[in-house]
Amino acid sequence: MARGPGAQAQGLTAMAKAAEDGNLDMIAINDHIVVPTDIDSAYPYTNNGVWPGAAAGECLEMVTAGSFIAAATEKIRILTSVLVVPYRPAVLAAKMLATVDVLSEGRLTVGCGAGWMSEESTALGVPPFNERGAVTDEYIAAFKELWSAKSPRMDGSYVKFEDIIFEPKPIQDPHPPIWVGGESSAAIKRAARIGDGWYPSNHNPVNLLNTPQRFAAASARLNEQAEKFGRDGANIHRAYLAFYPVSKEISGPTGKDRRCLSGTATEIRDDIDAFEDAGVDTIIFSVGGRELNEIVDNVAWLSRDVLL
Repeated sequence: MARGPGAQAQGLTAMAKAAEDGNLDMIAINDHIVVPTDIDSAYPYTNNGVWPGAAAGECLEMVTAGSFIAAATEKIRILTSVLVVPYRPAVLAAKMLATVDVLSEGRLTVGCGAGWMSEESTALGVPPFNERGAVTDEYIAAFKELWSAKSPRMDGSYVKFEDIIFEPKPIQDPHPPIWVGGESSAAIKRAARIGDGWYPSNHNPVNLLNTPQRFAAASARLNEQAEKFGRDGANIHRAYLAFYPVSKEISGPTGKDRRCLSGTATEIRDDIDAFEDAGVDTIIFSVGGRELNEIVDNVAWLSRDVLL
């Protein structure tokens, strides 16, 4: 959403309106602020560890773009997919996200994660990359405090504030849903402990969730962790990012080697049903296309022919 045709006002508006006109539930925006020229960090979602976005080298700022989308639409939800929590100071990020929720009249879902690229983290001058897990936990706690407390106060290792007024609060009560991204044991534990939802991708080679059976097994682990924290795992929303683009141009191999959520519209619908049976509540599709008209056509195909 934030590069190529989606990095221009006309393209971003057209894509958002196509999704809304197709009665899709939400639109997702990814998060990068700068693109380092040399990246040694391994990208978690390709087999070779290379991040495809490095070749483009462009990105809109996620939260600002979300506000733009909110103004261009009326009902579709806006998903940060995912907000790299350590990249923005906690109080500023909480205000930016609350602003989007207010201006969209309660249409924000906060997908969040700890990040994977040390080079970008260093360029932004944020807390040390190897502390990102602890930073993420504390920043999310700060978000919740600022969004819900009448007189918010925090005295943490990374975030300290008191004697402040944080208004307006987000419209959603008690706050916008927080979906914890990631497939690792640490991500599942974080989702079980503090998440309103869990938001993994289907293609992390180290933690593959590319079939309904694998997702169901990981979902069971989420339930086990939730129970340890005194929570009912059934109350944690299960979202699922289909990493590979889906489009009318992708027919894919048939038979047992066909990749889930690829192929014909009928095959994809059957896969959706299987993932629903495995516990998935929401699927986020990546829509293929290099040119704006191709992307818009593929959004229409997804909403009209696949999702009916």
